[in-house]
Amino acid sequence: MSRQHKQHHQRKKGGKSRRRRRRPHISPFDLIREDFQRMLYTMRLRTTEQAAENILMQSCEGHAQMGHGAFAGRRFPNTGMADIVDALGRNPRVVAEQRQRLIDEVFSWCDRAIAGEAPSTLVTDDGEGLIGCGLLRHIQVDPPDVLRGIYLGALRDDSELRLQVEKRTDLHIGGGRMRFIDLDIMQEMGLDGERLAVGEHADNIDAYKREGLIVEDPGPTRPDDHIRYMYLRERQGGGSSDDAAILAAGKLLNLSSALGAFLADAIDTLEKFVNEYADQDDDLARHIERSFPDLNLDIDDLARMTWLCAVPPEHKPHVPDSSLRHLLQIDRGTDQTALESHLAYLQGRPYSPQEIASEDVPNTDFYQWFEARLAECPI
Repeated sequence: MSRQHKQHHQRKKGGKSRRRRRRPHISPFDLIREDFQRMLYTMRLRTTEQAAENILMQSCEGHAQMGHGAFAGRRFPNTGMADIVDALGRNPRVVAEQRQRLIDEVFSWCDRAIAGEAPSTLVTDDGEGLIGCGLLRHIQVDPPDVLRGIYLGALRDDSELRLQVEKRTDLHIGGGRMRFIDLDIMQEMGLDGERLAVGEHADNIDAYKREGLIVEDPGPTRPDDHIRYMYLRERQGGGSSDDAAILAAGKLLNLSSALGAFLADAIDTLEKFVNEYADQDDDLARHIERSFPDLNLDIDDLARMTWLCAVPPEHKPHVPDSSLRHLLQIDRGTDQTALESHLAYLQGRPYSPQEIASEDVPNTDFYQWFEARLAECPI
């Protein structure tokens, strides 16, 4: 897929640069460094070292916002990836380029698959596993079904599609999207990252744009800029599970599609800190839709996928929602990742009992929940 990038320039309000000051609710850098080092020394991911570091940086961001890990209950909801990278003394452009390269390798593989030239494993031109995951070298896939899984996995997050499924089934999924947020305006309005992420802001979008809270397409920003790429929740609901997305694609289609859904989720994670922001998993899904005539999926397939991934609030204790780090982290007691457990379940092969995600849901309980969910799917 050929992607054209615009040349961006730094945005200045009223033609004048703003005076920078310390932002409220951003973690002290020593806590960030401590949390990152703890994870680096205690966690092993089924990836290359460089990919693991990039994934753990994002886990550090989540820890700071939620008060987990070394933050020990202290929450800093405005902490973003730019702060993590700055605290660790890394070059933000280099980190962003490393993450974008992982995404671009998936795009390149998909272009080969569309042309009928992809290998039967999910590897780069150099034979490395996509997104740095060596496990993917050893799993035989059907490229067209991987494309179908990426398509389903990416679009099940589409806010409009979720709204359609809500209307068809009376299930409140909720949803939102990443936006460029002006931190100065956010502070003036008495908001912070947590309130933006957990509130219900659909009716305020136009007002937020008029006030300058939401900034459209400002281009790459430096770590100390006042524009940040942040999640803005539009509608409340039970949310969606990335683990369930892998299972749903696998059950609705096959193992290759399950891995496609996993790759879509990986892109959605990595794209949150790159040099030029876009909804890249959605872009890839639309590219597949336009360029792959044998897709053979329709709106009902997307709706079914979306419903199976949705988590009713009362079911949350039984459903993990793993981050990319949780999916690829090796459980030392079993030498198994959550991704490997999910793939074994889908193939009817043995897997070790394991607690999944930060919710510590037993994988056996989760698979029982999903089987019941699949049986009662109304679409």
